[in-house]
Amino acid sequence: MAKTRIRTRLLAAAAALPLLAGVTACGSDGDGGSGAGGTAEVTFWGWAPGYEEAAAQYNATHQNSRIKFEKIVSGSKGGYAKIFAAVKAGNAPCLAQVGYESLPSFVVEGAAQEVGADAGKYQPQYGDAAWSSVKVGGRVYGIPVDLGPMGLYYRTDLYAQYGLKPQATWEEFAADAAKVRSANPNGYLSVFNPDDPWWFAGMSAQAGGNWFGADDKGWKVALASDPGTAKVAKYWQGLVDQGLVKSEQSGTPDLYKDMQDGTLAAYAGPVWFSSILEQNAAQASGKWGVAPMPQWQDGAKSVGNDGGSSTALIKGCKNTAAALEFANWMSTDPAAVATLVEKAGIYPASTSGASSPALAKPSAYFGNRPIFDVFKQATAQAATWNWGPTMTQTSSDLTDAFGAAVASHGDLTAALGTVQSKTVDAMKAKGLTVTTG
Repeated sequence: MAKTRIRTRLLAAAAALPLLAGVTACGSDGDGGSGAGGTAEVTFWGWAPGYEEAAAQYNATHQNSRIKFEKIVSGSKGGYAKIFAAVKAGNAPCLAQVGYESLPSFVVEGAAQEVGADAGKYQPQYGDAAWSSVKVGGRVYGIPVDLGPMGLYYRTDLYAQYGLKPQATWEEFAADAAKVRSANPNGYLSVFNPDDPWWFAGMSAQAGGNWFGADDKGWKVALASDPGTAKVAKYWQGLVDQGLVKSEQSGTPDLYKDMQDGTLAAYAGPVWFSSILEQNAAQASGKWGVAPMPQWQDGAKSVGNDGGSSTALIKGCKNTAAALEFANWMSTDPAAVATLVEKAGIYPASTSGASSPALAKPSAYFGNRPIFDVFKQATAQAATWNWGPTMTQTSSDLTDAFGAAVASHGDLTAALGTVQSKTVDAMKAKGLTVTTG
């Protein structure tokens, strides 16, 4: 993430934000210049599979504007830094793929363009949780593309072997974790990944948590004091300390081996994990199912999100109307949505996209059952959540602190305090007004 210092005073936490040094009002055709015959040309930078195809579909069916898609590396691998540099140089694209967790950073760095007044007409096409994902400090900076609602992936064969059913509550989940350990010393019900801060954020959101807030007085940080987050940390601390779940790094060959050989019977993860599981645990094909997330209270219906991206307007975009028209079209057009579901494995953020036939196709990997119905229900139950303006550092600090805590049999709650302190320092270094609690 770019480390550019903010030059001017913060007037509001997420609204009248200072510009990056060198930002100009003009730019390249990426800002929305005109092509042949007066056609509005909008440059769009992104990296997800299917985006280029969607842009081509739009160009083939629209005459008044043309989308010029340019593929860049993913945001975390340098894509965001490239966008920040382009804004500073005055030649940024009009649109860019920006993960929800990074949108506040774009706002604070002066790289995002507010579009609330122009985007308002599109809001009814999205649920509250989806629309909230493109807002920072109550202001809108783009159009939602997809969501990462979470569900419970479980091995149907192992659940039958252990006499289990998908757990309705986290209390049942802990009790069943003990049953599995008792029945099989080499087996575990599930796993805790200390290096996955986005997963932990989704779990905290489901518990009613929220780490950040912003208003005209500044930012509020509550990683260490938020009750929902504390509940989640204490819960998984207990399972780890008692040896009832396995502690393992996310996305590793060892983890996928455990998901194939019967070591792990369940995993709470986002919708997009279905494709990850299929690609990396092929030997378990036909053995996995998906159920709703366990709840903190029996009968409750709350789900956290883990992942998702926006099509954000970048500072300097001139043809705002054309840019927003395409951004909304990509998230709602049936053909475009089907392309993104097929190519990128997204769960659509739009309410119409949630009814896409592409989501109803049975999955051979999941026993020839459709799995997206679980996540469709979850999107209507997703908790609102706010990201902070320094999430690259916050996520790195959380990974380090949780990893150290697990390795030394330390305290996850204490680790949250350490991360909060570092986050506050990082935000103040950017000239932001910050309070805690």
